[in-house]
Amino acid sequence: MSNSKRKLQSSNESRKEKNKKTSELPMTQLTIVVSSCALFRQETGETYPTGVAFPLVKALKMVNQRLSELEPPIEERFKIVLIPSSSQDTDHLKRSIVNYNLKVEIAHEKPLLDHLNEIKPILYLSTNAQNVREAIREGFGAATMFQSDHHEHSDEVLRVAFDGDGVLFSDESERVFKEKGLEDFFKNERDKEGTSLALGPLREFFEALVNLQKKFSNTKQNPIRTYLVTSRGTTSPGLRALRTLRENNLEINEACFLSGAHKWPVLKAIKPHIFFDDQMPHVDGALKNGVIGAHVPYGVRNE
Repeated sequence: MSNSKRKLQSSNESRKEKNKKTSELPMTQLTIVVSSCALFRQETGETYPTGVAFPLVKALKMVNQRLSELEPPIEERFKIVLIPSSSQDTDHLKRSIVNYNLKVEIAHEKPLLDHLNEIKPILYLSTNAQNVREAIREGFGAATMFQSDHHEHSDEVLRVAFDGDGVLFSDESERVFKEKGLEDFFKNERDKEGTSLALGPLREFFEALVNLQKKFSNTKQNPIRTYLVTSRGTTSPGLRALRTLRENNLEINEACFLSGAHKWPVLKAIKPHIFFDDQMPHVDGALKNGVIGAHVPYGVRNE
């Protein structure tokens, strides 16, 4: 068993004991680490132009602002830490952060894993695929982003879309499919319909979104909306996915079970600030249709 899988297994076991108490626990500040090459494009000028992670960071700032406006106000929960790449000047980054009115902390220079183990972020985003793989192996939720043109996003609602297996859930079922085929996959899901899946690498980020949504339960508009966009169908595979969310007290706003159909039409309608998937073909399909897709290099699909 790999180091990252051991960490996920241990974390899932401890969570099973406290699932029913999740919504009652006090939350601490939630840190998201973003590489500077994802937040800003590396181009000449007085300030860097915005990069693929900018819409998400801007939306997280909006959520923090809404939290501060609640009665009683709640201190900001998302903290963004920027890790400079070797190709981007720190002073240039500081000017860019001020220019775009962001609240971002720039980390001091040190090895990536030293940063992550010290900060313990709920999510790490970078355009450097090797760095993301290192983070995944270390047990952190992480995804590779790709600079591309994308649709405009809502300034009032943070929209985040997740694939299921290998992202919100473990790769247990995908491993059955890869090793034994589609028929055995369906049999496995029927046999285990009453058994929830272990949670996957982006569980902490998703849990944070779910818990923060509850803070806005008495407001007219919730500034966070989550989506499950999965290739699973609506029979046993879909029921098992829903059971997993329910037994972990994780509410999803919309669940789209596509039975193997292309994901990009649904994503194009949702216009998420980010869509996470463990399979590059799904990410590529999103990117080609103006959706910000991020690759989670976890599980059997990425071995």
